[in-house]
Amino acid sequence: MLNGLRKGLPFVRGARTVAFVAIVALVGALAWQPATMFESGTIDAQSSGSDPEPTGSISRITPSASSVTTMVGETISLSVNLIGRQDVRNQNLAKNANISWSASGGNLEVSNDGTSATYSVPDELGTYTVTASAGAECVGDATDCSATFTVYVRRRGATGGDGATPQNPPGEIPVVLSDDNGAQYEVFTPEDGGTFASGNFSVTAPSGVVPSGEYIGVRMADTGNASNAGMSHHRYTLSGNQYTIFVINAARSPVSSYALNATVTVCIPVPDELRTKISEVKMLSKNISGSLTVLSSSVRVAPSLIVCGYTSALASTVAAGVPGKPPPILESTPEPEPVLPVTGGTTPPSLAVIVWALLAGTALVAISAVVITHRRRTET
Repeated sequence: MLNGLRKGLPFVRGARTVAFVAIVALVGALAWQPATMFESGTIDAQSSGSDPEPTGSISRITPSASSVTTMVGETISLSVNLIGRQDVRNQNLAKNANISWSASGGNLEVSNDGTSATYSVPDELGTYTVTASAGAECVGDATDCSATFTVYVRRRGATGGDGATPQNPPGEIPVVLSDDNGAQYEVFTPEDGGTFASGNFSVTAPSGVVPSGEYIGVRMADTGNASNAGMSHHRYTLSGNQYTIFVINAARSPVSSYALNATVTVCIPVPDELRTKISEVKMLSKNISGSLTVLSSSVRVAPSLIVCGYTSALASTVAAGVPGKPPPILESTPEPEPVLPVTGGTTPPSLAVIVWALLAGTALVAISAVVITHRRRTET
């Protein structure tokens, strides 16, 4: 019996050695294994918290709209955007700033925090400038520390541009005009003005708006979605559809820019999503350059909810909007790729899987050898 134990001793020792080596290799593999296998329940401390609120001084100040068209005797609202050191809009920076306002004409009534002002435009036609300066709290360049508004004051329209009584051109004036595509235009004349209306949008000119001795054709159409999403340089967010006013002359040729003596009244429906922000709704003109011009405007109920604005720039495209930076463009979710049916062999397993399988097999063989040897020795 003693001899049998002696003969089995080397085998036992060898099996234990193999088992020990397998266990060491298993522990080493665990340490070597990439951490990604265990990251499903971890939290990245750097990304788990929200970005800190912007703090510090004003780096620049910008106007909510660089230009505004209004009429004699109107009162309009102007506001500025305060940009912090992190290039983030933060109106709270006004608490420690001394924002001063000035105008080349008319009267200003500045709000308590200095970020907005009510401007009573002059009684005379012309172009005026309103400036808001951030003062010593602004750490940017001189041009960045002030915001400038250009205010165009136009006549409502009752007489010609030279003050004389408006006169129609000699000869017969047609009731409607048509362009080369067959679209019909309402005729606007110096003496009678004119109106084009379709559904709940319209454009109307009083007497004296069209220069004497001329007449034009005016048409207005719904030209689709007005969204300006992704245009971060805009200070107004557009909603609903946009509406374009087209102009042709007496020869039925398109006119891209026609000089009026005064403003016309343009009305469009208020989008449903803006009904909760009636006090903030404005009409804006979309310029060819991609910028927006805020028009002097007001909301009316006649008979539906509409917003009406005044402009002397025809042709033009207008839409309704409210103050605020437009949202970013949302990327569409890509459609999932189709999964092909299994028709053949599978992809070979990765190296890590093979190593794990070999280590597990070696450990199992070693443990089995130890158990069998122990059992034989006990039986002996």
